[in-house]
Amino acid sequence: TDLDEPRRVAEAARRMGLRHAVITMVARDDLPDGGAGVVADTVRQIRLASPATSIEVLISDLNGREADIRTVVESQPEILNHNVETVPRLQRAVRRRARWDRSVGVLSAGRRLAADIGHPMTTKTGLMLGLGESWEEVVEAMGLLSEARSDVLTIGQYLRPSRSHLPLVKYYTPAEFMALRRIGLD
Repeated sequence: TDLDEPRRVAEAARRMGLRHAVITMVARDDLPDGGAGVVADTVRQIRLASPATSIEVLISDLNGREADIRTVVESQPEILNHNVETVPRLQRAVRRRARWDRSVGVLSAGRRLAADIGHPMTTKTGLMLGLGESWEEVVEAMGLLSEARSDVLTIGQYLRPSRSHLPLVKYYTPAEFMALRRIGLD
């Protein structure tokens, strides 16, 4: 782990005059806190170097550890993002180590922890479509995420990056995406 990375990222955000920065992370199971401390330090460093920059963190599930989720939330990003990626039935095939309930729990815990410290924070998640899910499963997943009070849901088309990745089962049309948008906004 490069402990100077948060400072360098903050300096880059300042030099580029970013109005919004998205801090992403890979799963860091090699670190005791799953990388939560590095993410939180990056948020704090950006706040120091570029106070007007809004910050979104796209985090792993941190193995569902509330203490690590708290570490990230207490750094006060404007947006806490953790992608569920796919519908519950396909979780195991698409995300071998992840679980739907744990991913939704990250979002719920983040929302609750932010409220505990009086920090207005948006929660965000995303789904990829085209992996073999049914229309009904997509709508059900949207409902489950709404029940969990996720503020923002992005839905995108899965495209197979290589032959070693899962095959594309369905290409969704723009009209289908618009139909999902209408369902989500109702």
